[in-house]
Amino acid sequence: MKRFILSLLVLSVPIGVAGAATLNGDYEGNPIVQVTSDGQSLKVDELPAMIYKDHTVVPLSMLRQLGVLVTWNPATYSVNVTMPQSASANPLNPAKQESENLMSVYQWLKDTDTAILTFTQQLQLYASLTNGSEFVSQLNMDFEDLMKQYNESIQMALKLLGTVSHSDDLKSLIKSEGDAYTNVQQTKNLLVFKLTGNSIPEFEKQFGISLLNATRSAQKNLNNTNAIIHELQRKNNELLQVKSTNTST
Repeated sequence: MKRFILSLLVLSVPIGVAGAATLNGDYEGNPIVQVTSDGQSLKVDELPAMIYKDHTVVPLSMLRQLGVLVTWNPATYSVNVTMPQSASANPLNPAKQESENLMSVYQWLKDTDTAILTFTQQLQLYASLTNGSEFVSQLNMDFEDLMKQYNESIQMALKLLGTVSHSDDLKSLIKSEGDAYTNVQQTKNLLVFKLTGNSIPEFEKQFGISLLNATRSAQKNLNNTNAIIHELQRKNNELLQVKSTNTST
């Protein structure tokens, strides 16, 4: 099978061929060209870079050393070249990156806070049903969905917790959301007990108090999350204003 050497024409060469050949030698009569990246010479693999008909020809296989992915397709006689993902010319500073990570997790927690508050409202609707025992399985499924969302958001928050330099607000949100979730879980369990035929005056009173506390806890939790988000947004806006002022001066 014929062996293919992948090459790329990259630029015209104004220097004389004879003069170039004395620098790095030649390959089959073509002057060899040294290829460097950041001052480091690239290793020659199958074929050296060379001057061919007044153009510099660089083997694509050599560019693999720079992270270029080269794929040869013998069926279509084509080459697919994928350039490496380069780092941003203006990389984010650590403080800005941390702020963006926190905002992302705060928003995730806020979504769960809203779901917890909505579930307390659902509990009130379930409690008002005259045939509530028929909806116990549906109530349990609704709570399982909430539990899944809660676990995912807490896992994300805990994962970020160990990487941020200022973690007090995040710790506060984790605790607040955990308290709200526990309250709504306890109220849900009381409601299941109620819907399955355990309806006595004293129990009705206990459930009502539990539902009120769960709703207040969920609302307070959501308010707390919003306050922390707004404070972070305020700080980010102040930094942008300072940066804009410094740039203009």
